[in-house]
Amino acid sequence: MLKFLAGMLTMAALAALVTKPSPIDAETELRRQLAETIAAQDLAGAKGLDAAALIACRVDTATCLDLLRAGLDVTYEDRILYARVTVTGFDRRVACYGLYTRFTCPGGLQPQ
Repeated sequence: MLKFLAGMLTMAALAALVTKPSPIDAETELRRQLAETIAAQDLAGAKGLDAAALIACRVDTATCLDLLRAGLDVTYEDRILYARVTVTGFDRRVACYGLYTRFTCPGGLQPQ
């Protein structure tokens, strides 16, 4: 039984090592999350410049993503079996962990 458990743990660690997200995967996920956030924002609650910026972002999402990305500081840390990505900007901070080709961000976006 102990050999079986050790074998399963070894296989899980090897799978984590092989499927750990890369820095390119982290950047792709960040852009996807930003695009989803732009699409989900409610125009009814936005006023003035906020509404204009939201409309402009929906019209030209790629340029808007480039502008938003320029204001973010992204740190990718390779931690052998998993990756840690820290995103800071616009007075917010989030730490995400990448494991088995997926990212999870416990606690979500927090004020700095």
